[in-house]
Amino acid sequence: MKFSIKKKDLNKYQSFIFLEKIKEIVPFVIKSKININDLLEIDHQKEVILKNTKLFLSNQPSSNILLWGSRGMGKSTLIKSVIEFYNAKKQNSLKLLEISNTSLSYLPEIVYFLSREKKKIIIFIDDIALDQDRNFNLFKSMVEGSLMSNIENIRFYITSNLRHLSRKSLGSDKHISNLSEKDSLNNLISLSDRFGCWIGFYECNKEQYLKIVDHYTQKFQAGTNIKNIHELALQWSISKGNFSGRVAYQFINNLMLNYIEN
Repeated sequence: MKFSIKKKDLNKYQSFIFLEKIKEIVPFVIKSKININDLLEIDHQKEVILKNTKLFLSNQPSSNILLWGSRGMGKSTLIKSVIEFYNAKKQNSLKLLEISNTSLSYLPEIVYFLSREKKKIIIFIDDIALDQDRNFNLFKSMVEGSLMSNIENIRFYITSNLRHLSRKSLGSDKHISNLSEKDSLNNLISLSDRFGCWIGFYECNKEQYLKIVDHYTQKFQAGTNIKNIHELALQWSISKGNFSGRVAYQFINNLMLNYIEN
């Protein structure tokens, strides 16, 4: 199985994906219009992940990170933006490898082969949600506990809408009476607890949402001549069901498709 990365690709590219069916790690070029300065209303979250990544690059103590919380608030985009931010300064020395939820069983082999590389590598798993099965325990061990945990050149940056990474409802401690239920609860919590750093993301309010809309309006010069753009943006958010950076970005994209600037 070809888990190793070609040296020429490792030097040339900053982002990679693991393709489960062919069992290969291949380069993947990200073409994003969004950079770290476009991610508004999450200043604290940016500060935490930037500081941790800087420590990682400097061979100082750093943590695996769990980014959890409201959908559409920039969790995944922030990770990708941080990689681009530091590579602009460190000459492409930080690598991002995305692994899907369905490929978790390959983590030991992937981590083993990556541990022999000199580059710093962030393993990125997006929108993870686990049942208490083999992959749950495997992933828990890989984050902390295994001999392959905390390898110097590898960190896990994981996103989830769920605080404890499991689809199973935790309920309330007060209502858990038997020992097996308590053990199950403790096992669920033990996974998220193995991340040295938690970063929470929370839904925008209306004012924050409109501020993000205004930012993208200026960035993409879309809708600058539309007087009722805030009204349209609020109508769009109602159809999407929440206020978030993603909803604001989608609104501006839709605006560019449907309105012609004068």
